[in-house]
Amino acid sequence: MTRRDAGGDGTERTDVSRRGLLRAGAAATALPFVGAASGREATDEGPLAPADEPLPGPTVAPLGYDCGEDQTGDYTEVSRGPTHDFGEERVVELDSEADGEKIQLGYIKPEPLADDQPDGDYPVILRATPYVSDLRKPDSIRDCVRIERLTENFVQQGYAVAVVAVRGTGGSGGCMELFGATEQADVNQAVTYLGTREWSNGNVGIIGRSYDGTTPWMAARAGNPHLATIVPYSGVTDVFELMYKRGAPESRGYGVLPALYYAISLAEHAPTSGTGLATYLSRAQCPDNYAAGTAWSVYSGATGERDPSGYWTERVLKPGVARNYEGSILLVHGLQDWNVDPSQVYPWVDELRAAGIKTHLYLGQFGHRYPDDGREKGEPNYNEQWQDYLLAWFESELKGDSYVGEFPEAEGIDPDETYDPVPKAYVQNSATEWYTAESWPPEPAEPRTLYLGSDGQFRATPDPETTTGRVFKDETSSVEPGARGTVTVQSDPVDERFRLAGTPTLSLTVTPTSSAPHLTAHLFAVDAEGTAERLGWGQIDLRYAQPGPEADTVVPGEALSVSLPIEPLDAVVPAGSSLALVLNQGTVSGRTESPTPTPLVVQTGGDASLTVEAWGADLGRGAQPTAAGRRATDGTAYQGGATARQTLTVSADPPAPVRDTVPASWNVLAADSEDVARTETDSEAGVTHVYLQPAADRETFEYFVEVPDGPDGSGVYSLGPAAVERDGNWVPLSGTSADAFVAGTPE
Repeated sequence: MTRRDAGGDGTERTDVSRRGLLRAGAAATALPFVGAASGREATDEGPLAPADEPLPGPTVAPLGYDCGEDQTGDYTEVSRGPTHDFGEERVVELDSEADGEKIQLGYIKPEPLADDQPDGDYPVILRATPYVSDLRKPDSIRDCVRIERLTENFVQQGYAVAVVAVRGTGGSGGCMELFGATEQADVNQAVTYLGTREWSNGNVGIIGRSYDGTTPWMAARAGNPHLATIVPYSGVTDVFELMYKRGAPESRGYGVLPALYYAISLAEHAPTSGTGLATYLSRAQCPDNYAAGTAWSVYSGATGERDPSGYWTERVLKPGVARNYEGSILLVHGLQDWNVDPSQVYPWVDELRAAGIKTHLYLGQFGHRYPDDGREKGEPNYNEQWQDYLLAWFESELKGDSYVGEFPEAEGIDPDETYDPVPKAYVQNSATEWYTAESWPPEPAEPRTLYLGSDGQFRATPDPETTTGRVFKDETSSVEPGARGTVTVQSDPVDERFRLAGTPTLSLTVTPTSSAPHLTAHLFAVDAEGTAERLGWGQIDLRYAQPGPEADTVVPGEALSVSLPIEPLDAVVPAGSSLALVLNQGTVSGRTESPTPTPLVVQTGGDASLTVEAWGADLGRGAQPTAAGRRATDGTAYQGGATARQTLTVSADPPAPVRDTVPASWNVLAADSEDVARTETDSEAGVTHVYLQPAADRETFEYFVEVPDGPDGSGVYSLGPAAVERDGNWVPLSGTSADAFVAGTPE
């Protein structure tokens, strides 16, 4: 048989496989039962009466994609009274300009409330979605679950509301592409169709959340002249970056996402959902399409790299937007959204603004939700005026009008003010406070570098000393500050609150113990009782220790410089609390980890730092006590029973107690060593701590030890590190460790 190429480029190829012949036979057998196979009624509104009629009987849509029932949701309503009534509804079917497949589109128009009102010149609000059943099945598309928020709020305000089923879903033909090129072309074609109707004012806006928040970018990158604005909620601009960012794949990345939408295309849009049988059977010819997506998902999950076929590159929606799009953007995202990470849109939004695109931000402390979800639970991110906010935007961007709305109280905003149309940045921080600003992060924020001190404290300046800690996976432990298997750096409690926004970046040096490790970072606000509130997170595979498209080779034992971004945030550390950075090897936001996680050695001190955009209190300590040291011995190899001299040089400002550490099996000759004050043996750790006499006026300490003898005494032993006491803690000194070989006397 001859069929369209699965890649969606419109070319044809011949496939005479046995499987293809069986499918052709099945489709031919089905045609007599689905009505006229080719009859279409052409009108000025486009082709109507599609060939593939939905089957009679009740609709069954397992995920609630069906339309036509009373599905009033828990959403808010505009406060302005109706200016129009509900008018004509229509479902049309377009032939895709990409490959001839059908594009099913439905819309509902407003109509005047009074005889003297003009009828027409309506802007259009569109939702392009895979989550809708065949639009011909219900009696009305007004109550369709995916556009009900729009129809109930905006048709009576003088807007036409439309919905288009992306290919392979609902009543649209073709194979579900998961943001592929032909799907992008279909959405763009739907915008042109709606913008050129005689009843349209030529302006179309696309709105939606998640997948439906991704489709607006499709027409924007094409530069469609009828696209006046887009309102993407938690949309995906680069599905590869979402699934495999810096080599740390999500669990959805291993073939789950393509498989999920294969199920949506088939199981959720079966004939029982209203889809015609012939349309449904045509989707049986799509497995090759899904198999390719699954195969490249597995490839990228394993390698962290984009595939060489271009499958993921085709689905990057950023290129072309800044160059081609002439409309505006109201970008809505939850800063607690771990389904579609906020880094999908920030800091890219800065490039859009730099290109001259009017881009406004609405950022709140919500997850993968709508801003007006959460009324029943009284959630702090719930915005009772959300639909008024949207109406103000649409009035400006689709009609060119102004609208006086009522908005939640926020710093710098007057609820009775006339907006043009809404603030450039309307943001909620982690203290649940709303504020407005001309940009985000707001102008009071300034870049700050917080250095990771070797003493586990944030510093305002680099630490001249360094130390190391081990990060490892411990299933029995939490990720909170100080937990086992973590490295924690924490500030002192702040006298006034500390605020940070944007994308913090961590820079440090680590030494892996295997070739495929990963590292996770968390930021917390810790109150006086020790309760930790997570503010942000980031995770990378260390093959991607630095940004780049290809993995680097990780050599066990070889140090790596790491740049680890934290997901965008807007956070507050209240007065009396402290900021904590916790490094571990856990997982977050559905991301997977190394199949065999192995420990990392993390260096703190030196230039290790966290760069933030912040304002408020000073977190980092200023000039701190310093200490440095070195060890000298009279040999590195000893006969069993020999005496070994240990010489330590320690400079500490201010002076501090000093101790050294030797193996527990080595005998400290305290009586022969004037500098030894006392010793303590830790049998469990297998070491003896040697406490040295206070030294207010000198830096050199000397003492003697006797190495073990006998056949059991042979081996390589570790000496040090020496340490100085600061605030009741022993701070190890780099440069004071050494190895020694002992050859015990045989029996």
